[in-house]
Amino acid sequence: MSEIILVGTFHYPERFDIFSDDVQNQIDMFTDRLASFYPNKIAVEFPYIMQNELDKLYEQSYKNTFGENVVYGNIERYGSVCPFKSVNEIVQIGFRLGKKLNHDKIYGIDEDIELSDELFEKISPYIDMKSYSAQIQKMTENVQDITELYAVHNSDEYIRFDHSIYLDINKINLGKYEGNQLVLQWYERNLKIFSNLQNVCEKGDRVLVLIGSSHLKILKEFITSSNELELVEGIIN
Repeated sequence: MSEIILVGTFHYPERFDIFSDDVQNQIDMFTDRLASFYPNKIAVEFPYIMQNELDKLYEQSYKNTFGENVVYGNIERYGSVCPFKSVNEIVQIGFRLGKKLNHDKIYGIDEDIELSDELFEKISPYIDMKSYSAQIQKMTENVQDITELYAVHNSDEYIRFDHSIYLDINKINLGKYEGNQLVLQWYERNLKIFSNLQNVCEKGDRVLVLIGSSHLKILKEFITSSNELELVEGIIN
């Protein structure tokens, strides 16, 4: 059996000045809390098939402080080359935690599956994204610091509501189950992420998974249904 702790994250930058002394201190204290789980592996939202690139980026993090706004290198995501910057949750949380725990490796478990723009364009007139975004905004509008924002993103209320948009999309049928097709792509990505996680885990591991909070609802279901993995909760909230 392997123990898994899921840490849902937002994608930096949010409204915070990540490189200010105050926010850096908040992130440092937050990773101290995560370190109390004593994971022997840390998995992040980086392509599984690009582990060699992730190894190089993690090695680069030893050459800079986390308070520096720097580019670690260029990577290819969804068919496009883009800079991998230190203003990134993988660096600020994943790499920082790995260094605190003296890990020589951070594991990528993501899968590059991009949702169809064509399908989304067809169904977008039937989705009330404005209302959905307003509700998400309401949940986070009074948040004062990074730790509190992580608490919101990992709350049952946020996770349930964040997942509900996919169920609303699923019902859209313009003749060819267009909404369902889009949701199938989302589930395919999460199933492959879970497969990658399964292959990272070995018996007795304690794995901390840092991943976008929109993945949490599905991954929690997969983990709790597994005979080989055990979900550990209560670290964030």
